[in-house]
Amino acid sequence: MNSPKISIIVPCFKQAQYLPEALQSVLNQTYSDWECIIVNDGSPDDTDIVAKEWLIKDPRFKYIYKENGGLSSARNAGIESSKGDYIQFLDADDLIESYKIEYQIQFMLNNPTIDISISGYRYFESNSSTLKILGRNGFKPEVFLTRYDIDIKEVLSFGNPMVISAPIYKIEVFNLVGFFDLSLAALEDWDFHFRCALHNLVFEHIGYANNTKTLIRIHPESMTSNAEKTRNQVVLFQKHIQKNILYVNYFNVRTEDKSIRKRNKREKMTDLIVAFIPPIFVKIYRYVKSN
Repeated sequence: MNSPKISIIVPCFKQAQYLPEALQSVLNQTYSDWECIIVNDGSPDDTDIVAKEWLIKDPRFKYIYKENGGLSSARNAGIESSKGDYIQFLDADDLIESYKIEYQIQFMLNNPTIDISISGYRYFESNSSTLKILGRNGFKPEVFLTRYDIDIKEVLSFGNPMVISAPIYKIEVFNLVGFFDLSLAALEDWDFHFRCALHNLVFEHIGYANNTKTLIRIHPESMTSNAEKTRNQVVLFQKHIQKNILYVNYFNVRTEDKSIRKRNKREKMTDLIVAFIPPIFVKIYRYVKSN
């Protein structure tokens, strides 16, 4: 049986200085049946020159140039041209460890009901080799999402519990849910993952096998301003409140419908804290409970 193909989509805008490291992390993968689609979103820097150098290094690298349309537009262009059975997004300033794709795809093949698998991830600064669980300036720690004991919709209503470079998606996910929302200049991955949850797709964290993590670079250009986040949060809330009234209180927005009551704040905070418990404690708890 032939191994499934994975399409790795790398959008790039004004990040040519980081692009070689990202692409080298793709080339270092132990899994070989991949295509890597570099999407130049009308970048005014050397993205075009850098990308074309990698086309010469390995024919599995592909290249798309398009007029600037934003991150959602660039990712959508990559999806449309992809040939893979699975999709992996990799931001041009991030890295993936060498065993990530092989381990993650094998995990999904062994667990065919999983639609979206999520790798562990860590943050790092460009000038440091130290990996961090917590990023600065509002970057959140990961949530150990599992199909067994977490209400995915509720977790996602608090915020996006994963970085976009951590998941691998079955291609059928996009056929069912659609692509990224072009009206969102930020939080587009949060919106996409919430739509996946509303379609009852199955998320699962793969754990922390050696060399399977996603590495997220922290630098000034990677920060989204609080004002921009707030503007896009309003758009996202309005979009989902109109369509999914049952989740109106998860988003802490007032409603005129008196039949929908707000959950007790203490209970809600407890749920949130539990969702952010480090995975190792979850595993210990399950072990003790089973013995």
